[in-house]
Amino acid sequence: MLTIFAFSFTPLVLAEVARKRSLPTLGDFFVQSRGMSTPMLFFTVYATWVSSYAFLGSNSYFYLKGPLYATCFAWNALFAVLIHIVGERIWDYGRMRGYISPVDFFDDIYASKALSLFIAVSMLFFTLPYLQIQLSVGARLIEMITGGQIPWRMGGLLFYLIIIIYLWSGGLRAVALTDVFYGVLCFLSMIAAGFYLAHVAGGTERIFAFLSETEPELLYLADRNADMDVLMWLGMFLTVPLGAFMGPAIWIRSYAARERKAFRLLPFLICLSTIDYIGPILSGAAGHILAPGQAEGLDMLIPQLLLRHAPTLLGGILFCGIAAAALSTANSQIHASAAIYTFNIHRAHIAPATSEARLLSVAKWTVLAISLIAYLSSLRTFEFIVDTAGIALAGTSQLIVPTLGALFWKRSHKKAALLGLAIGDAVVCAAFFTDLGANILGVIALALNALVFVALSRTLAPDPLTASRIIGYREEFERRASDATL
Repeated sequence: MLTIFAFSFTPLVLAEVARKRSLPTLGDFFVQSRGMSTPMLFFTVYATWVSSYAFLGSNSYFYLKGPLYATCFAWNALFAVLIHIVGERIWDYGRMRGYISPVDFFDDIYASKALSLFIAVSMLFFTLPYLQIQLSVGARLIEMITGGQIPWRMGGLLFYLIIIIYLWSGGLRAVALTDVFYGVLCFLSMIAAGFYLAHVAGGTERIFAFLSETEPELLYLADRNADMDVLMWLGMFLTVPLGAFMGPAIWIRSYAARERKAFRLLPFLICLSTIDYIGPILSGAAGHILAPGQAEGLDMLIPQLLLRHAPTLLGGILFCGIAAAALSTANSQIHASAAIYTFNIHRAHIAPATSEARLLSVAKWTVLAISLIAYLSSLRTFEFIVDTAGIALAGTSQLIVPTLGALFWKRSHKKAALLGLAIGDAVVCAAFFTDLGANILGVIALALNALVFVALSRTLAPDPLTASRIIGYREEFERRASDATL
């Protein structure tokens, strides 16, 4: 209980530090006055990127399907490439044009109210289930570690209140400070849990010798369902990093960076941090000795093993690391979703003449409202993390098509962007009703989305305003980037 208290109380202390440094402006609340240092940017990007999907979902997938989830080593590299190529441009455009919400980028370049509203609603729609599983995980971990003394509904409410307090107090500044704490704890816990459980199971040599004798199909990528496994691997490679990078939280962080050089260093650090997946590989493999034949509750397999085998103090710390992975992603998603509602729904469609002070108040109340919606949603039956997260990431990944168009192709057209996104999102939503899998459907949706976008953009008469902005912004970016390297 003391460990849980320390874990819960630390963010509140950091929130007070952030509050004292905060300014009563929208720019400070949402993008930290565009002054976030490179080290803090790394920690908050890492903590947002590594969610319960990466911690618990990876363990369950390594247990269930062997190396299929090992695509994580490749998708971290793709995520890093996106930060370098696209992230720097988003930062530059945002600084020059004053973007705060992710949708501001599209609204400025495509100048379409219909497209902007669709993107705003789509981002919120696909972020909510991803947010829901983060908060559900944190709540259920508290129930497990306290032996039911704190029911998961009460634990969830406790965490939601903590998130609301530090978001309300300091906005992105508070989120980033807590993400340093969460990120370090999560990184160390992922690795430590794997090595500890591997030690309990008899060491890595015994674990993999056991698997080679009893379940050799868990040691290579594809077996009886070879084609489907390869398609799933490719689907996860594309949709996970694209979906995470196009999610609203990473847009906000791209805007918030203080300096251009962050987008040179950050990709290297993201690739380096991939060593944390060694932990889930070992945990998932060790699970076949420590909990053989488990078919249900796989998302909570590692917490269950830690409860059985870890000393109280170590188990408590590792449980907090798992919760850190969930809560560090949840706080970022709540904060970014509040930015979308505040700027692209409330100000754009409800109260255009609202003052900045009033809009800041709306933003803080939106944090409260989104947190409440997420809490009520988490009271539903707990879903398999990888499946739910897959749908969410496949949905947000569709935004890469109009984003690349807005950055690089002068023929890009707002109507083509809207229709392509609508078709892509519709295909992703089919995952709710089929067994094909969100990652495979996500790739199909991306292909159809891109095909419609390119074909329709080439068919329609060019949009002079959009074309002039794409060309002009790109030339300005290249000039500034060139000057920065001199």
